[in-house]
Amino acid sequence: MARHAIHLGAAWEPPAAAGGSWVRKFGRPTGLEKSDRLVLVCEGPGSATVWRTALLNDRPLEWRDAGPETLECDVTGIVAERNVLAVSAEASAPASGPDGVARAAIPSAWGRLSLVVVSD
Repeated sequence: MARHAIHLGAAWEPPAAAGGSWVRKFGRPTGLEKSDRLVLVCEGPGSATVWRTALLNDRPLEWRDAGPETLECDVTGIVAERNVLAVSAEASAPASGPDGVARAAIPSAWGRLSLVVVSD
């Protein structure tokens, strides 16, 4: 089983105010085969608390434990051509991206988030 990870740690739009949502927009990976699955994977201490509140395209995610400090969620049926991943959490200082839109990496305490293409 081949796995290709696309890391989603950077280019997030932090919330404009406390209590808002962090937002990450991304496109559907290209070159997918019909049998490929798409799985969100979060790894790291403390990540479970944060990511269990996440929404993908306004739909709650159904996470499963996949090992120590690791969660997985099959999103094959949810991923569209353009996607919006949102998670509620406290904001940290945003960084300015090249297009002038405030962008930042997710806080390191949230762990590492990846969209993994799983080919059987």
